[in-house]
Amino acid sequence: MNIKYLTVITIIILCFIFGFEEISYSLNKVRQNDISELKILKYLPKDNKTVFISNTKTSKIIDDIRKNFETKDQVELILIKNSIFAYLGLDLGTTKLDEIYNNELVITTYDNKEKDKDDILIIFKIKDKKDIDDILNLTYKIDEQNKLIKIFRENKLNYLKYIYRTNDNYIITSSNKVLILDAIQSNNINKNNDKRDISFKEVLNNFRNEHNIFLTNNFKTNELLNNKNYSHKKEDYLVTLFDLKDKEIIFKSYLINNNKSSDIISYKDLDKENIIDKRNYQISIFNNLLESNEYLNNIEISSFEKDIIKELNNKIKQDILFLNSENNWFLIYNKNDFSLDNIKLLEDFNKNTLENNNNIYTVYSNEKLKKEDKIIKQSNYKKIFSVQTDHLNFICNTLINEADIDLISNDFFDLQGKSYPKYFLNKKINFKNPYPIQYKNLSYLENINYFFKNVINTSIVEFKAIIKQSIPEINPFYYAETNLKIF
Repeated sequence: MNIKYLTVITIIILCFIFGFEEISYSLNKVRQNDISELKILKYLPKDNKTVFISNTKTSKIIDDIRKNFETKDQVELILIKNSIFAYLGLDLGTTKLDEIYNNELVITTYDNKEKDKDDILIIFKIKDKKDIDDILNLTYKIDEQNKLIKIFRENKLNYLKYIYRTNDNYIITSSNKVLILDAIQSNNINKNNDKRDISFKEVLNNFRNEHNIFLTNNFKTNELLNNKNYSHKKEDYLVTLFDLKDKEIIFKSYLINNNKSSDIISYKDLDKENIIDKRNYQISIFNNLLESNEYLNNIEISSFEKDIIKELNNKIKQDILFLNSENNWFLIYNKNDFSLDNIKLLEDFNKNTLENNNNIYTVYSNEKLKKEDKIIKQSNYKKIFSVQTDHLNFICNTLINEADIDLISNDFFDLQGKSYPKYFLNKKINFKNPYPIQYKNLSYLENINYFFKNVINTSIVEFKAIIKQSIPEINPFYYAETNLKIF
C-alpha cells in the first residue's frame, strides 16, 4: 500500500469517529459555534495541502455512534480509533476521549518531497487540567507548557514525531517539527496583526453553520476539474461537507473561490437539480464522456460498440447523453448536430428501416464470411439500432420502445435546460452501484479497505456531479455528491 494515502485514510476515519451534523442551508439558523471564528485557526499555517476542521461536540459524537451502530459495531469502531491513535503515536490509556477532547480539531497535511508520505499537523484543544501526559501515556512524565517535545516510543511506530502544548490548552503535534514552529509563528503573526488569513476565512464564512469541513486546493486527481477551460488558482478551494445516514457517509463537495461573490447559497438550487437520477441507470453522463473515454473501457460491451460510442463522442461536442444499464447502452443527441448516416463504422452494414408515429427506426447488421488460416469463418457483429425523432437521434445496442423514447427525451431536455445556450460547459454525471467503474477521485477506498480489511469495508453506492460555466465566468460551478456505504 502506498503510504501516501494514509493521511487521507486517517482524516476520513477521524471524520467518521468525530461524528457528523446534518447539512443545512438555512440562513435563519442561529449562529452557534461559528466554525470560521474558532480560536484554533490562529495556529493554522498557510500553504497546506488539505485541511479538516471540526467543532462537533463530544456529546453529539457519542449520540450519533449509539444511534447508528449496534454494540458490536461500536466495539469495532473503538478498535479502529485505537488503531489510528496507536499508529499516530497517541495513547489515552484508560482515559476516555470525551474526558480530554474539548471540541476543536484541525488536521492538515503538507507535501513531503523527500518521503513517500505527506507530513501531517494535528491541532486540538484539551480540557483544563489535562496535558500531554494524558495523551501520550508514557512511563515517564514529559509535559511542559510552550516547549517542543520529541515523541519517542521504543520499538513502536509513531507517525507523529513532535508535540507542543500552548498556554491556552491547544495541543500541536506533527510528523515534522517545522510545521509546529510554523503553527506557533502563525499565532504570533495573527496576534501582532490582529487578523487572520482573510482569504481562508472568507471561504469558511460560506459554511459557518457547519461542524465538519474538509478543504483542499489540490485538484490533481479530480478529472472533472482538470479541464482545459478552468485554470486553478491559489484562492480556489474544493470544500467537502459530511453527513451520516444509515451507515452511509454522504460527501457534498463545492468549488469555492473567495475572489468572487459566490457562496454556499449559489449552490442551493444547483445540488437539487436533476443529476440524471430519475431512472435506474448504472452510468449516466450528460455532455461529458470525460474526453479520455476511460469510463467506456470498463463497460462490459464489445470493442466494436465502444468504438462507435467513441466516434460519436469525438464528433458531437455538446448536448450528448450517454446511459448504461447492465450491458445495454443508449447515446442521445440533437438531431441537427450529426447525421447517423455519417457514422463510418456502420458504412458497410446492412440497413433495415421502418417508420412509426413519426419516429424512424433502423437496425444495422453485418454478417459476412471471412477466411482465416485457410478456414472459412462467420464474421458476426452485434446489431446496432437507431431512432430518429423530431428533435433527437438515438443510437443503442438494443431496440428501444416508444415509451422509453418519450421518457429519455424528457430527461434530455430537462438536463439541457431552457437556458442551455448560455453555458459553454454544462456537464452532469451519475454512477450508481453496482457499476464497473471505480471513480478516480475515490480510488483510495481500496487502501481504506486494505488497511482495515478485518474490521471495516467501504464501497461507493452512488456518485453524481454537476459542473457548469458560462461567459463571462472565469471559474465553473462545481458540485459533487458521493454516498459511501460502511459495512
